[in-house]
Amino acid sequence: MRRIPVMIIAVVAVLLAAGPVSAQYTTRADWNRTSDTMEGALGAHFGKLGGHGLAFRFPLKWYLYLQVAGGVWHTTDDKRHNTGVQLDYILRQDQRLRLYVTGGAAYFYHKERAGIGDVEPRPWNLDENWNVGGGVGVEYLKGERWSLQFEADFVHDGGKEETKLVPQVGIYYYW
Repeated sequence: MRRIPVMIIAVVAVLLAAGPVSAQYTTRADWNRTSDTMEGALGAHFGKLGGHGLAFRFPLKWYLYLQVAGGVWHTTDDKRHNTGVQLDYILRQDQRLRLYVTGGAAYFYHKERAGIGDVEPRPWNLDENWNVGGGVGVEYLKGERWSLQFEADFVHDGGKEETKLVPQVGIYYYW
């Protein structure tokens, strides 16, 4: 029974010797820091509203961001490219988290050789469509300059003529 009071005294002594705990974000960058505004970003984005591939984020105002994303994937029998544009309006921002609403449009192009065999020339199948929509997203500042982006968007898929809720994700490096 004597061991329990001795352990309590030891734990209290260690805690008192440790001193005061400082805030963790004092040396790290955050969204609200005026000395380092982290204005633009380069990264990768994947979504039916914002496009797939390389992405750039530019601030139009401190609360409004323009995002442009796209990619090109071409082989001999398969040609794909896409471009997406989004506007993100920040609703709430703290040190590490941004909540925003978004709206945008994307163009997807897919041209692929049809059939297999000796029939030459093989015909091309073409699938192209425009997607438009909007939704809500969060962006989390991870470390000094890296951020992760997650969205839930209602997208009208022009190729399928349907509207559905789809996720989007992105990873960015701010300069």
